[in-house]
Amino acid sequence: MSYRGKNPGRLDNLTDAVFGIAITLLIFNLVNPNSFENLVAFTKTLPAFLVSIAFLMIVWKEHVNFSQIYGLNNSWIQTLNVLFISLIIFYVYPLRFWTLFLTNFLFETNISIQIQAAQVPDLMIYYGFMAMALYICLLLFYLIASGNQDSLSLNPYEILHTRMQIIRMLIFVGVPFVSIVVIFFLRGYNVGLASMLGGMAYILYTPLMIFWSKNYKAKIKKLNDSNSLQIIDPASL
Repeated sequence: MSYRGKNPGRLDNLTDAVFGIAITLLIFNLVNPNSFENLVAFTKTLPAFLVSIAFLMIVWKEHVNFSQIYGLNNSWIQTLNVLFISLIIFYVYPLRFWTLFLTNFLFETNISIQIQAAQVPDLMIYYGFMAMALYICLLLFYLIASGNQDSLSLNPYEILHTRMQIIRMLIFVGVPFVSIVVIFFLRGYNVGLASMLGGMAYILYTPLMIFWSKNYKAKIKKLNDSNSLQIIDPASL
């Protein structure tokens, strides 16, 4: 694997700065600990906050990996990157709302958020659309890289890697879509059931990613065998 973007450009630096701003907005909009009771409530937000940070870091790492491998900086990438970082800032607010909602639900705190039980499915649909939008951007990044494989001089492994990443991004787009569809059709019958099954739809990530990983390793092994060359150790993937 060649790393064409070892030296981050201004676009990558801007993206990193936006992620830093997103994390700052996330923590400073949780609770204002101006009393001991608020301090205790703020402390209880830590688990949900860490989960939120993990989600942001996963998306950030996806962008970093793409930039390091391909180093693309054409007009399409620049335009798409502007959309991507705009979505990141917008993503903070539903993520923050989920953080506060889960903290109240798990720890029985009284952090001020205004939502009724009947609105929970709508919140999940809203969050699902935001997650889909982010991964659609990442999918488009890889599609652009695939369309520029000749100018990038991608080797056979890198071409395979690009195609497999496109499939992986489709999985990350597809699972929230399934959740949204389930919630949309069930919320008119039973709000609780719609919320539960919509949330459980995200469990699909586990079997789908296991299948994807095994398929990836099998294709790498086949490519290695066909070239009589150990391009990469499948066990390290």
